Amino acid sequence: MYQRLLFTIVILAFQAILAAPAHAQGRPTPYPLPDAPVVLDSVTANIQVSVVAEGIPRPFGFAVLPNSHILITDRYTPALRVIRDDMLDPEPLQGLPAIRTGFHSGLLDVEAHPDFAQNQLIYLSYHTALETEGEYAIAVGRARYDGSNQLKDFEQLFIGTPMTISGGSRMVFAPDGKLFVTVGGAMDRRPLAQDLMRLEGKVLRLNADGTIPTDNPFVGRTDARPEIYSYGHRDQYAVAIHPQTGELFHAELGPLGGDKLNIIKAGGNYGWPLYGYGSYNDGEPMAKLPREGYESALLIWQPGIVPSGLMFYTGDAFPQWQGNLFAGSIQRGRLPGTGGLERVVFNENMWELQRETLVTELHQRVRDVAQGPDGLIYLLTEEENGAVLRLEPAQ
Repeated sequence: MYQRLLFTIVILAFQAILAAPAHAQGRPTPYPLPDAPVVLDSVTANIQVSVVAEGIPRPFGFAVLPNSHILITDRYTPALRVIRDDMLDPEPLQGLPAIRTGFHSGLLDVEAHPDFAQNQLIYLSYHTALETEGEYAIAVGRARYDGSNQLKDFEQLFIGTPMTISGGSRMVFAPDGKLFVTVGGAMDRRPLAQDLMRLEGKVLRLNADGTIPTDNPFVGRTDARPEIYSYGHRDQYAVAIHPQTGELFHAELGPLGGDKLNIIKAGGNYGWPLYGYGSYNDGEPMAKLPREGYESALLIWQPGIVPSGLMFYTGDAFPQWQGNLFAGSIQRGRLPGTGGLERVVFNENMWELQRETLVTELHQRVRDVAQGPDGLIYLLTEEENGAVLRLEPAQ
């Protein structure tokens, strides 16, 4: 009896080891993607989730173009990949500039020009190496994508100040044609995000050609960079324009809890690393907002979700979700395998009414979210086997 019990315990332990995720570079091996479409429940809709394409190692950003092609940034390779007719081209697009890769640095976001259907322009944010060893800078470039495997007429439009700590970047065009660009790299407690002569922890505002708008809040000051629109941010992987008001919405990572959603104001100081809602990485609680002279968040996530990717839904496929805000989520409370998609419902005063977490059953790190021209919702997962997922109403 004892031997049989011991044998059973050994077998169960062995099975648990096989089932447990292996660790590579400190991260668990991701959960496998479903082989066929799966139907998941939400409060107001049944969703069918299908894998459009997979096999992209650790992607960071994507853009679903008006022609339904999907461009995906492969951060560390670096490479710009394309999905056409639900098929991932095994070869990346040619014509990228030299890109510096390393800890959190590389090819970051991709954004289509608002008039892409006419001018075929796409914009890229990335890190470029500088002459001084160990230094690099955020850069923004643009090129024409005509559907072929070669980017045309690439030009670097903007280059930032030297940095030595990397972070993410997101871009979005405002209704007036200006381009907002987030710059990370202010993850530790040094006051980089408060230094207006540096770009870490800032939101930038550029013209479409990379020049500085004359109505930016710090234009004309000798103690501030003119491209800065707001400051006091930590890492920032999500921006979206409200479809009715035109306001810039912005999700920011707290160090340990306290991730937040901001409405960005020109010249606004959002507090990092002085004030926030969570704790520093060593567990010391932060001094909390609100504080005079600093902008408070619209909402917070506690525990943190590592928000990445942001959009307001305006399509017809899910009419009950029109006007809802969606944010990708890497993990909740620093627990692997808890990523998903956050849905937030506001009223006309932008007061939060409901909050729901979707697709957590897949256990994927959702790095970006976008609405396609078909009105469906697309997710980008950041895994060793990164994938694009499609969400549509279940039949």
